[in-house]
Amino acid sequence: MKVIVKLLLFLILISAVFAQTGSLSGIVTNKETGKFLEGANIKLNNSAFSTTTNKNGEFRIEEIPEGKYVLSISFVGYENKNIDMMIISGMTLEVETALTPAIISLGEITISSMKSDKLMKDIPLPIEVITEKQMESLPSISPADAISNEAGVSLMRDGIWATSVNIRGLSKQNVVTLVDGNRIETATSIAAGLSMVDVSDIEKIEVIKSGVSSLYGTGATGGIVNITTKSGSYSNSFHLNGFLSGTYSSMNKGSSGNLNLNAGSNNWFAKIGGTLRSADDTETPAGTLENSQFRDNNLSAALGITPFTNNELLINFQRFSAADLGIPGGDPFPANSQATYPTELREMYSAEYKIKNLSSSLINISAKYFHQLIERRVELISNSSTTVNTGADHTTDGLNLLSDLYLGRNNRLIAGIDAWQREYEGYRVRDIRAKNLVIGDYPVPNSKYRSIGVFAQDEMMLIENKLTMNIGARYDLIRVTNEETNNPAYIIVNGNRDDNPSPNPQASYPKNEIENSSWSLNIGTIYSITQQVDLTLNAARAFRSPTLEERYQYIDLGGDIYLGNPDLEPEKSYSFDAGIRVWYTDFSLKANVFLNLFDDLVTDQVVIADSLFQKTNVGKARLFGFDMGAEYNFYKKIVSYFTAAFVRGEDTGSNRDLAEIPPLNGRLGLRSPIAGIVNVDASMNYAFEQNKTAAGESATPGYALFNFYINTHPVDLGIADLQLFAGVENIFDKAYRNHLSTTRGLIILEPGRNIFAKVKLGW
Repeated sequence: MKVIVKLLLFLILISAVFAQTGSLSGIVTNKETGKFLEGANIKLNNSAFSTTTNKNGEFRIEEIPEGKYVLSISFVGYENKNIDMMIISGMTLEVETALTPAIISLGEITISSMKSDKLMKDIPLPIEVITEKQMESLPSISPADAISNEAGVSLMRDGIWATSVNIRGLSKQNVVTLVDGNRIETATSIAAGLSMVDVSDIEKIEVIKSGVSSLYGTGATGGIVNITTKSGSYSNSFHLNGFLSGTYSSMNKGSSGNLNLNAGSNNWFAKIGGTLRSADDTETPAGTLENSQFRDNNLSAALGITPFTNNELLINFQRFSAADLGIPGGDPFPANSQATYPTELREMYSAEYKIKNLSSSLINISAKYFHQLIERRVELISNSSTTVNTGADHTTDGLNLLSDLYLGRNNRLIAGIDAWQREYEGYRVRDIRAKNLVIGDYPVPNSKYRSIGVFAQDEMMLIENKLTMNIGARYDLIRVTNEETNNPAYIIVNGNRDDNPSPNPQASYPKNEIENSSWSLNIGTIYSITQQVDLTLNAARAFRSPTLEERYQYIDLGGDIYLGNPDLEPEKSYSFDAGIRVWYTDFSLKANVFLNLFDDLVTDQVVIADSLFQKTNVGKARLFGFDMGAEYNFYKKIVSYFTAAFVRGEDTGSNRDLAEIPPLNGRLGLRSPIAGIVNVDASMNYAFEQNKTAAGESATPGYALFNFYINTHPVDLGIADLQLFAGVENIFDKAYRNHLSTTRGLIILEPGRNIFAKVKLGW
């Protein structure tokens, strides 16, 4: 370790002594209004030099080697601008520029999910992104709600609070969820991983709709959801700003309040934010959805320090806590029971150190550590005399080492090592008062899941401004260990405790150690037909080593029983995707067709009809379909938009339909600013009938929902800017079912009409 530290210090000294460098500073404004643009992306192409503008539209980059560069300035909702420039040693070049607002998306959003910051239009993978500005206009309860309107992304429900997403027919364990690049690892039987992230604290959400195990390792066979939370910013002088917001929704009398404060200067920033939320039971067209209430809160903080030029230390902290969360859905629960999360907690902190521009080739190295604890407690009241309490702590620690190198003007290599370990400790207690009986057992043995991966991705421009290729590869070692576990662990009858009851062989596991190794590969290309039209082609080999729950679970909550299988083989997938993208200023299009082939797909196999299921590998599975999205500015500033997505899932070994496959669905609408005062958006969400169902699933009819959204432009009140948001979802109070919802009981419908309002004060 001392040798590494000395080497880094030596490299920093050498680069400082011998580099002939200059500086760059500037201001970015809105061309139409003249207002400063905060958060615009500033990048010197073919280098690692990048930054963002502060609240006053300012930016500054120091110690840039002498030479010719192209300065790229981009911002969501604006046309890009490229400026040729010469950096001269010892001098500061000053730039003032104004960006023209763009009515439609031009692929200018910066994506961080590729292990380096790149514009969406420069990435061949199918990606959907939703930004803070878009989320502000929506009354989203969770990040899953916020991204469910994107093509190929569908909402899954285990209630109102507990939600996740389905990407092209794959969900939960086939989708890797990241918060600021850190994995969320928790139980997969209930869809609530995304629910433990505060929507008000999100800067953007990126969704990759393809197998990307070569970047993220096990589990990314269906794609990734990468959530970037709000952070602070540096500035040329001291600044202090923030915002305060409040929201109300009629469908569940939900209310929330959020406060965010930021401060900083040229070599430090600090951010702290907090949210309080509460909601009663949700109203549907058929009546009240009982036990769908929730209460939660979030506290987050971030600190950035630049101790030396091109050196940065980033520290983040998040604490999301919830109580009295109703779960009116979830397959493991028996009908007519009442399940709640008495408490839920996600606590995460991370520290990352970055060094840029050590040499002309080694442009970036970084080291990051994160720790995350998820505490989950479930109380199930099966009937008046039976209560089941289940609890588990999911602890994940991770380390990531990353390097970014230029091997040539048009050749960039990203390589690194990442390692993480999830540790599980849990229990379950069944209190059967009618029989004076208490049973203690383990839903999953106390166990550990460790993954270590080495990866590299080479980005090459084969033909200047015409053909670009990305090739990525990865090798992973996975080790799973568990303690010896006998179920039941103990039984108490009439107050007499027996700590050595006869074990249930199906639900007991000996001490064991399992090792998996696997390789991943992806190849992606972009071929530019013109400057505004390109074709993409991707092929990938991905894998997923079964989770702790899939290997060892014993779910018995009074309804169906689900067992794990320690002998499961890793899933292997081969995915193919072809697309066309159009980036004109008045018309944009993203359309893709895909094929995903699986070997050894993990699924529940019926052991005893309608009562006992065990995880098993099916021989082969196939998912194929398309998704697309288009925007057309057909008159003045009026924009029409349209999305559509279809996926077909088949177990080709048994010639049966796969479970949890969404129907053909999408969205169409119109949006426009009015008189430079407000923005309006009218849309229709639609879904066709889904009758291609797996065993135990019910067919769902099609439906169409109509929505209306409106928000004002910020109004300057002198000491603060005021902005108002409002709207109506499901205007006609349509009764409908989501095919991916597991809501139980007599009311199986989704929420009815929802009238919402939001007030935001920024300063």
